[in-house]
Amino acid sequence: MRISRVGIVAKPDSEEAARVALEVGRFLSSKGIEVIHSREMPNVVDSELRLSESMSADLVVVVGGDGTIMRTAQRVGSTPILGIKVGALGFLCETVPEEAANTLSRVLEGKTYLEYKTRLSVVFKGRPLPDALNEVLLTSAKPSKIIRFSVSANGKRIHRGMADGVIVSTTTGATAYALSAGGPLIDPDLDVIELVFVCPLHHGVRPVILPPSTKVEVSLLPGSSSGLLVLDGQTSVDIGEGDQVIVEKSMSPAVFLRTAPPDFYEKVRKSLNMGFEA
Repeated sequence: MRISRVGIVAKPDSEEAARVALEVGRFLSSKGIEVIHSREMPNVVDSELRLSESMSADLVVVVGGDGTIMRTAQRVGSTPILGIKVGALGFLCETVPEEAANTLSRVLEGKTYLEYKTRLSVVFKGRPLPDALNEVLLTSAKPSKIIRFSVSANGKRIHRGMADGVIVSTTTGATAYALSAGGPLIDPDLDVIELVFVCPLHHGVRPVILPPSTKVEVSLLPGSSSGLLVLDGQTSVDIGEGDQVIVEKSMSPAVFLRTAPPDFYEKVRKSLNMGFEA
């Protein structure tokens, strides 16, 4: 993979992320790489380029955590992303600031490979919304209220009832909100769609694992409280009774640049503080 132009995105309102991003930019520039800083970067006066212009770059370096990466992924399509962890959560990140120069040197030497992660396409009222890397959440728009909804897979009803909400998750999202809501860990080698019901009224309702070819339809039923549709915690739209959301595997995956095969279970142990004996 030849790299000549790199976009850099920093976590907003983070002095550390801004500092690391500027250091990364100087390092890449010293190697003859054209660098584009996003407009979200503080203290950058020599560039007025918007983040969306990074889509024409060969690589986007994201300095921040998973939230910054997901927000960036919604805007740069399938341009490869390399994450540098600054913040509490960095499950999707490739490296940390202390190792950034070494990692980028490996990148410029071509010692990398691409990891493709499934995203979910979302259609609401006949119009497409941004693809979701982690999950699509339907929940109540009013705190402490539950919603009435139905969920179908390829036209076959899976659930009809009441809950705080329902999560339609990718394998990547299985370690995020879906896990906190009671879903299982899913090995990243499996490409699936997961349904997790958030605090369902009936305790017998359990998570459901579906093939990646499944078209999931979620509808808000008559008499329900108003709802909110949230994509990766970044994009939200109001949803009313009778409205339908269609979720299925996107044709456009998120792409991550890796320098070494990730150890999923080691990341899980470190990130989730899962106890185990030595």
